[in-house]
Amino acid sequence: MINKLIGLAVCLAIVAGNVQAQPVGLEFYYNLSSLAYIYPNAESYYLSSYDRSGGNDDGFRGTYSQLYIDDKGEHVIFEEDGPGCVYNLWFTGSGRNLHWGKLRFYFDNEKTPRIEYEAREFFSGLHRPFVYPLVTHSFISSGGFSCSMPIPFAGHLKITTEKAAGFYNTYYQLYKGIPLTSWTNKQDNSKLIDIFQSCGSDPKRTSENIRVARKIVPLAVASRGTMPEVELLSLSNGGTVQHIKINPLYRPDAYSLNHVYLRIFYDNQDEPGADVPIGPFFGSGLGQADVRSLFVGMSNSGAYYCYLPMPFKNGIRITIQNRSYESGGEFFCEVGYTNQFPAEQKDTAIGYFGAKYNNAWPITEPKDYILFDYKGAGAVVGQVMTVEPVKPDRKRWWEGDMRIYIDGQEKPRFHGTGHEDEYQGGWSTFWLTNPYSLPLFGQPKTKDLIDVFGQVNGSTTTYRFWPGKIHFKKSITISTEHGNHNDTPANYSSLVYYYYIPD
Repeated sequence: MINKLIGLAVCLAIVAGNVQAQPVGLEFYYNLSSLAYIYPNAESYYLSSYDRSGGNDDGFRGTYSQLYIDDKGEHVIFEEDGPGCVYNLWFTGSGRNLHWGKLRFYFDNEKTPRIEYEAREFFSGLHRPFVYPLVTHSFISSGGFSCSMPIPFAGHLKITTEKAAGFYNTYYQLYKGIPLTSWTNKQDNSKLIDIFQSCGSDPKRTSENIRVARKIVPLAVASRGTMPEVELLSLSNGGTVQHIKINPLYRPDAYSLNHVYLRIFYDNQDEPGADVPIGPFFGSGLGQADVRSLFVGMSNSGAYYCYLPMPFKNGIRITIQNRSYESGGEFFCEVGYTNQFPAEQKDTAIGYFGAKYNNAWPITEPKDYILFDYKGAGAVVGQVMTVEPVKPDRKRWWEGDMRIYIDGQEKPRFHGTGHEDEYQGGWSTFWLTNPYSLPLFGQPKTKDLIDVFGQVNGSTTTYRFWPGKIHFKKSITISTEHGNHNDTPANYSSLVYYYYIPD
């Protein structure tokens, strides 16, 4: 009931045009301490070359590789009225080549593009301001050409390619009632480059004194009726957890990391806001891997981190619990927190951090695998997904499209073109054989790779974060096909990071 009332208040605020503005573009990254705020005026969208007929022609023939061809013969792949911001733009090509000529950005109905490059040069990372790690080519993100430099637009933005681009996707946001300045080449992104190059360190800016609780935690092997659980932190006041770090003092295998659970309880509630295995929580469902994202990470040396802020009004309790009947061990754990709950902002809610784990081992039904299905108001930050084939010859599970349904819409607002594309790689064999970890997306580990008639199959774990967050007022469902038309059984597991408005 409370969530419904909040949703009504949000709608009234938008109509009145008097709402708190979400930080946009570079400002989003420079204000990550405000990640828990849920804004009423931000809507997220995803545009791709998916086959509108329901088939698998997602870019092979170029049928859906543009919205239309304009009067200059340019292929329009994106066109929206502002205010808005493009946070990510992705293509795939052949090796390091993109065959479709120039990429052009037209702002605010201007006749001349403010951005114009040969596609290969745009993604080379050699031309300011489009430099690594804000842009990556296919030898870095394993088959994908990706731009993560935010590109805001005030009135209108049109993006074109000289020829049909094949596969592509764009993640962007539109806003209501906020002033924006369109991108210019004077935009200084040097601080964002520093943030992206400093993954492993806290990207948030906070002037508050961070208190740190450290302890060595022994976890015995679970036995019938007993699942050992140890408390990492317990507070009875308001505040914000700024980071969680865990370092196993033994060498855990994948099974162990999928059966040691992190549990977070808020405000003396009996049900946890997060109850998830630590492997996926820190970025890998296939055991220890080199994960170096902006918000979470781990390494084979054992240091795991999470910098997603976790506010609480009246108290918090964090524990880890061993549900493995086969292994146990010691963990060095650190929780950094401040005694300050975020300041209230007009017409803006403060969300509590949540993490939801799900699995289907295997999924065989001819329906989508569900990563996340939530009723209420909130915002999704990112996701981790792991796929393990049931047999070596059961391949092409990666052809399944991601779909995200927001606020009860029958048609998905996000519709992808396959797993490797959605996690910013490309071409399954090249993708699976070349793991990568970048600030906002990655495939940090694959295993059990086997060549099946010239095409590699094997297990993978992937992650992706959504700048600006995917806001929802009533509900959200994140799902994916397993194979084209859900025709390939596989073992799927997933974890979604989000903020929710507590009842």
